[in-house]
Amino acid sequence: MNLPIGIFDSGIGGLTVAKALLERLPRESLYYVGDTAHMPYGDKSVDSLKEYAAGISQRFVDAGCKAVVVACNSASSNALDTVKAAMGLHVPVVDVVQPVVNWVARHHPGKEVALVGTRATVDSGVYQTKLAEANVMMKVRATPLLASAIEEGFHNGTISEAVVNAYFADQWTAGTEALILACTHYPLAMGQIMAVLDEPLTVVDGPAIVADAVAAALAHLGLGAPEDAPQGCHRFEVTDWTGSFAQGARHIMQSDLNLQEVGWTGL
Repeated sequence: MNLPIGIFDSGIGGLTVAKALLERLPRESLYYVGDTAHMPYGDKSVDSLKEYAAGISQRFVDAGCKAVVVACNSASSNALDTVKAAMGLHVPVVDVVQPVVNWVARHHPGKEVALVGTRATVDSGVYQTKLAEANVMMKVRATPLLASAIEEGFHNGTISEAVVNAYFADQWTAGTEALILACTHYPLAMGQIMAVLDEPLTVVDGPAIVADAVAAALAHLGLGAPEDAPQGCHRFEVTDWTGSFAQGARHIMQSDLNLQEVGWTGL
């Protein structure tokens, strides 16, 4: 039996990771939860993030998920231990922070990189601490309005230019080698962000890096789907159905998804 990989985020951003996973591991089954009732996670308290993570993790336990991906930087930075405790010792839990930190440490040692993220991610200090330990210097900026702007408008090209300009037009990234988009929503606005920046930067491909980390974790534990298995079956749930999520999901995944609204009380 091909047990699913659980994956969650506050909204559509985690679908960038889900898409990378499907490209990297087409025979695996995914169980995705978009907690749109509480979107965005970036402005929530640590206690709230832990509460949301615990509720979603219980659904993954009930579904028998063989691995879990915390496809949200805010939750990865503040509630990872909650997810690990809920899933138990034998279910690998992959976050979106450590794999990116490892990649940056390998490719930009002793250099300076820029990072944008939600306030919850930036205030946690997790990237700053981990990359300082890896001898990587950082310029950091919290961009709290960007995830909501992307959630509402990226699929029809209406992401607010004013929001992007407000965060990047002053060219604060000057002198850095790479840009870490420390929110899984942000790759969806990468084109607009890079258009505002004067100098070319290496944009760290977080979703692909995380997909590689999941593949490695499954292989290490012998949990991967057999090579002769059919393509996986997928389940996509939201805690509050919205038209913008449905349109955004269709745009990211390049197909219509059978979205099921479960409601937060269902968690």
